[in-house]
Amino acid sequence: MGVLRWGKWGEAVVRMMVEVKPGENLLILADTWTYMDAAEACLIAGINAKANAQLLVLPRMSDTDTREFKSAAGAIMGADAIVALGGMSNLKVRDASFKAREKGTRIASCEVRSAGDWAIVGVLDVDYPRMVDVSEKICALWEKAEACKLTSAVGTDVSFQLKGRPCDLGDGRAVGPGEIDYFPGVTPSIAPVEKTVDGTIVVDGTIGDPYWLVSAPVTLRLEKGVITAVEGGADADALRSRLESTGEPEAFHMAHFNIGINPAARLGTSMGQDEMVMGVVTFGFGHQDPDFQGTVGPCTIHTDVTLRSPTVYLDGVVMCENNELNPDLGLGGL
Repeated sequence: MGVLRWGKWGEAVVRMMVEVKPGENLLILADTWTYMDAAEACLIAGINAKANAQLLVLPRMSDTDTREFKSAAGAIMGADAIVALGGMSNLKVRDASFKAREKGTRIASCEVRSAGDWAIVGVLDVDYPRMVDVSEKICALWEKAEACKLTSAVGTDVSFQLKGRPCDLGDGRAVGPGEIDYFPGVTPSIAPVEKTVDGTIVVDGTIGDPYWLVSAPVTLRLEKGVITAVEGGADADALRSRLESTGEPEAFHMAHFNIGINPAARLGTSMGQDEMVMGVVTFGFGHQDPDFQGTVGPCTIHTDVTLRSPTVYLDGVVMCENNELNPDLGLGGL
């Protein structure tokens, strides 16, 4: 049953996450920590899809490793589509992926470390097309909303504007030239208009990177999109130290806001999964992807924080409450 399930997963990844076409060059990229049943399932699915599929396994490396893997770089540059299940940490490999995207290579990434990894349930045990549809609806709502406000039982009370900013579906799919995304999804994401962000965010979930679950709520005071105070116990001290460590003011600037809509995701394992949990909100600070079209720009760090169960209002109407999306806004069915 396990082999059959991974086979279905591989087929879904190749068909849905990168939409591989016959004759395309498909690269399955893994490392020595990757759960090989997953990698082999994607390879077989690619072959069955009549793509020119190959599996490349690299050593597990840190993100400061500068060894040159010229064969890997060549494979990446020659690929039309990449399913990256590991192996992207090496600096030279990452550089090759950037160059490949410039010429149109699309990359869907997911780290699969064990047979019980949430990656399989996050793809197979959900209505993925419906999640994508709901994400599209959320993006449409966000892009036209005049005001967004969040509150929570632990003290969050923050508001900001979204209108005029592009929204990222965050659906985990890389189906257009040069696209990159991380699956399983789904988490629509947007950059609030920075100068309009004011209020209090109380973090009662997780913080990363490095990743940890807070032992007590951490309170962030914000003015015009910038953290002016970090209050609380040891977790607050650790977060404050991280933000101060680079000496870059941008580390304190809000970079994005997103909400999870994957009913299979569970909080407390990894930030990649936390961001997908139904109704969990993530705020990111520091480095801001240019695609968000915000004003923060580059920073040497990016820090995400999660809120377990905030209430989200759009122009005074509840969009999400008690980790449930408002079906009256067309967001039901998950």
